[in-house]
Amino acid sequence: MDLDALPRGAGGLIPSARARSIGMSASLLTARDAGELVAVRRGVYVPTGFDELPALERHRARAFAVAHQRPGVVFAGFTAAVLLGMPVVGGVPDEIVVLARRTSGRRRNGVLEIVRPRGGHVGMADGVMTTSRVDTLLEVARTRPLLTALAMVDAALYRPRFGDAGAECRIEELRQAFVAMLPFPGSRRVGVVLDRATHLAETPLETLSRVRIDELGFPQPELQRSVWRPRSRSLAFLDFAWPEYGVWGEADGDGKYLGNARRSGDTRFAAEIVRDEKARENEVRAATSWACARWDWAEAWKSGPLRDILLQAGLPRVR
Repeated sequence: MDLDALPRGAGGLIPSARARSIGMSASLLTARDAGELVAVRRGVYVPTGFDELPALERHRARAFAVAHQRPGVVFAGFTAAVLLGMPVVGGVPDEIVVLARRTSGRRRNGVLEIVRPRGGHVGMADGVMTTSRVDTLLEVARTRPLLTALAMVDAALYRPRFGDAGAECRIEELRQAFVAMLPFPGSRRVGVVLDRATHLAETPLETLSRVRIDELGFPQPELQRSVWRPRSRSLAFLDFAWPEYGVWGEADGDGKYLGNARRSGDTRFAAEIVRDEKARENEVRAATSWACARWDWAEAWKSGPLRDILLQAGLPRVR
């Protein structure tokens, strides 16, 4: 049958209650029995193929299914971060996180209910309610791995170098909310994330790289070091720089180029951006005489390749 005729709710899901309210229950059941629909949660359906979706899309769909089942629910933690469009680095849990309507939390049927933080605020994302961006980030920092939390916090703090766009939040806001919540379980984990966060990471790849550089025992880099390029009469901003060792690093990849181009309104094709990056590298090398180390996502994720690239460029391990 034509699945487009079935009523859609938040997130593009098909709630059986809505189909029943307009007299289409029989059509929905026919599509389900024919294998054209699969239940995300009881009474909430999507077209067949849900299990083949990326983990992040499945998590998002499950969240909207919970919203259909629980009118007025407020999402929190990792689930709120997904709905707010924050970047996700690392594993995606199956469990959906919401605020408890009681004074204590619980786990039930794939939903984790947590107690609302003191002084927390509520916002909206895609037609459903979430905790505020600040409260969401603090809960992610409390409960998720360092890399996952740091990538989200860095992205929220990032201030574009050009244009009128500002940061989604400030480190002072996060610290103020953090102090107001003390004491609480997991506060030390949150403190570590806030201490390592920066507004200078342009992409999650740069956050990942910074974590790996530290894990591998290399010196702490200077972020977004500016270098004057006489030929172009402009500044180049280096992702990572170790001036005392004569090394600089660039975290590359199509995702970086395309993502930055979209954010800045750049209309160049990826190949053009890569070509211009090569010219930029030559100018920086001429201006500084530093060795350039380049790596992509896979090399940073696996650690070993990134270690070899930095050692080959002449950067020593100090720990």
